[in-house]
Amino acid sequence: MRVILVERLTPGEQPSLNELEALVKTLNYEVVAKVQQFRPPDPAYQIGRGKVKELAALVKSNQAERVVFRNQLTPSQAYKLSRLVGVEVVDRFQIVLEIFAMRAGSPEAKLQIEYARLRYELPKIREQIKALLSVEQPGFRGGGEYEVNVRYDMVKRKLANLRRKLKSLEKTREERRKFRRKRGFKLVALAGYTNSGKSTLLNALTDARAEVDDMYFTTLMPRTRALKSSRMILLTDTVGFIDDLPPWLFEAFKATLEEIYMADLVVLLVDASDSVPEMIRKLRTSQKILAGYHVKTITALNKIDLITEEELKRKMEVLHSMTSTLVPISAARGTNLDALLESIRTNA
Repeated sequence: MRVILVERLTPGEQPSLNELEALVKTLNYEVVAKVQQFRPPDPAYQIGRGKVKELAALVKSNQAERVVFRNQLTPSQAYKLSRLVGVEVVDRFQIVLEIFAMRAGSPEAKLQIEYARLRYELPKIREQIKALLSVEQPGFRGGGEYEVNVRYDMVKRKLANLRRKLKSLEKTREERRKFRRKRGFKLVALAGYTNSGKSTLLNALTDARAEVDDMYFTTLMPRTRALKSSRMILLTDTVGFIDDLPPWLFEAFKATLEEIYMADLVVLLVDASDSVPEMIRKLRTSQKILAGYHVKTITALNKIDLITEEELKRKMEVLHSMTSTLVPISAARGTNLDALLESIRTNA
């Protein structure tokens, strides 16, 4: 699919279209153009009206099939933009949901994704109802409005049913965790920004054989394995974090995040190959999410095989001011994993 990426920035804000491009490429989309604008958000279109016209021309000239905004769009903005540019307009939350749907393997993951998708869709249906009401004659109930109302009620019923199913699965997981604790197992969760190398580390420290690739959100459901060097410590791989996602999306994936909440220790991975500003942004995002769980955390600076000694020293200095326990490692090469294991045993 041919797509155009759009980003509105306030003056002084750092551009982040590279991350959006990585997300859409995970879906095998082809980026044919990029649009950026520095200005306060426009209530109607997010970007300015002149930029919308420019975007419509780009869609036509590049034969784009979709427009993807880095900024969160209201249902009203997405609806109005789609009408003006002539193709579907979505934001990055929709892209994340599509990646989740593509990656989902287990029945539980599929349930969670369906729940998240319907939560995302509900406000859009409300917007459709408003749009239809604005063109219907007063006192009459149009067929279009009736159909959208039926769809709205059906989505609400589905959401209630999915909540019940997820609640039941939550109880099963809780019983499993209680059993592990009773047997004397320690629970350690791997967390961090998406694509920071959590699955690679899980494979290096256990016999997991988890899927690993250079794409976002390879892991959607928690995967727990015993450490090779200490069978009483269980290591769990969790879904990667991403910046600025709405609370309801994390709620939908509570099964994965619960593994963090219930852990004795969290190993927070940071990608050493990122630039310093990007590394800081991702670490702050991860720390902000973890702050709500009140769990003990140690930080592993991963992928040190991809940087020079000088870069490593500089990045270690930066991170030391942001985290108390820091261990530099390469999960792919097995570098310094003994030091990480020692830190896990000491802190778990």
